Amino acid sequence: MPYINVKLAGTLNKEQKAEIAKEITDVMTRVANKPPSYTYIVFDEVKTEDWAIGGNLLG
Repeated sequence: MPYINVKLAGTLNKEQKAEIAKEITDVMTRVANKPPSYTYIVFDEVKTEDWAIGGNLLG
């Protein structure tokens, strides 16, 4: 059972999350032969002020 955690700085709307979830599920079905009902996806939206790259906060 695949569990996929998508972490991102900022936010997505519901439609964007739905499209991403569908695409990830399709890839797992096609490449890993996993039934769609086995693929769990969680979105973690992190405030840009809580995310840093290269020692610098994004927000």
